[in-house]
Amino acid sequence: MITLNDLQKLNGRQNDIADAKYPTGIIVDLQSPNGNVYALIGLCNSIMRQLALDEEEKKQFKDELDDKNYRDRLQVMEKWFGLVFINKPE
Repeated sequence: MITLNDLQKLNGRQNDIADAKYPTGIIVDLQSPNGNVYALIGLCNSIMRQLALDEEEKKQFKDELDDKNYRDRLQVMEKWFGLVFINKPE
């Protein structure tokens, strides 16, 4: 569940979202089932379908995710789609 405190923390994140390659501003609670890396990859795949990205761009995104740990994958998703994560692991 997203709280008012969570939303207040996000207030300064607009520039991060705007700087994304495809800014969506979708908020994901990483402590929810949606915070699972496979669910996040599914979300990104859905975004790419909705944006009708070509196969080359999809491959670029997937290549950036390869051989990365959870935190690094989150950064790639933020950079590409402006996803906003709350309850990030420290």
